[in-house]
Amino acid sequence: MDPLLERCGELKGQLVDFATSARFDVALRERIFDEFPDGVVDDELTFGTVLDGFVHGHRLVSGTSLIESFVDSWPDLSDRDRAIVLSWQDSVQGTFEIMEMAGDDGFVAFNHIDELTYRVRSNMGADGISGLSPGVIVVGRIVPVSDFWVISGPLARFSADQADAVLASVPQMQASNPKAVFRNPDKLAQGRRMQAEQRDDFIAVHGTDTVVVPGSRVREVLMAAYQHTYQRNGSVDGPWTEPDLDLPYWWTEAESIGLIYDEFDGLGVYVDYALLVELFGNPTLLARRRYRETLSEYLRNVDIGPVPIARLAAENPDNASRLFARLLKKPRFSWDRDGAAMLRRHKKDWYDNPPLPTVVPVDSRVAARVESAEQ
Repeated sequence: MDPLLERCGELKGQLVDFATSARFDVALRERIFDEFPDGVVDDELTFGTVLDGFVHGHRLVSGTSLIESFVDSWPDLSDRDRAIVLSWQDSVQGTFEIMEMAGDDGFVAFNHIDELTYRVRSNMGADGISGLSPGVIVVGRIVPVSDFWVISGPLARFSADQADAVLASVPQMQASNPKAVFRNPDKLAQGRRMQAEQRDDFIAVHGTDTVVVPGSRVREVLMAAYQHTYQRNGSVDGPWTEPDLDLPYWWTEAESIGLIYDEFDGLGVYVDYALLVELFGNPTLLARRRYRETLSEYLRNVDIGPVPIARLAAENPDNASRLFARLLKKPRFSWDRDGAAMLRRHKKDWYDNPPLPTVVPVDSRVAARVESAEQ
């Protein structure tokens, strides 16, 4: 066997041993119980998938990944081994269609999620790809090694005559996992173009990129813009025709909702946004508890991006200075001097990992293929 592949197998074994050690017992048990609520593991493939997902997805309270923690716990690892294991943080979970077999231990596959092609090898040699052939679909995870990829964890396998049925779920998977889709630079560029077009549609319908309404009117505002977009693209059906389409209750029951279709951040939905608008117009309202708590939530909640505060502050930087001087108890706070650093400190992840488009382009070829198979 290729020595590099053999070493990858050894490192993966050590990584799995680390993930299943007492240190992570509680977190791993919780992940297993999510899939096996009765506590009985009765599906080896599912269990292997859960374990592999835990290895690649678990993070400590500090934010450190399990893989980073493993590397930090093994100071004797060579520089090459450290680089290999750390690169596995860039794993790809996909729905792969095998295009051709490659050598004794690998294949070339097209991932229908990100629409990229990968050269994949198995660290189990020929046994790891037994039964695979062009047209077969495999669902699982691969990790980078040198100039190729290696199978990580179990693969769910589907014969060529099952392919269309398996691929029918791809558009939904793409829509629910935009980060996986946007690994592909072309898809990212397409997503940004589509988002810009939908923002134009929103503005065409509502006359502005920011709409503030009672929660009871959120559906009306959204559906009007969606209908414009769908009809522009030649579709007569869309979500506005589904009367039972549910929106989160914290939207529909809110006293006010701000819908901001930002050029970069995409469409954001912000609860109690009207209070924030009032506050930036009249900083003395900060003396009232509800207004103070609303501003604090918008600033300190890491799930809320910087767009609402940044926009309102840009309209009235003097009032923004007064608000944050009082909120932060920093009398000399100046929005022009200190605002950007404050937002970056509280919204670190947003700045470190710029938001992806909120519009996800799905694989039209899959839809056409599935539709053709159903006819």
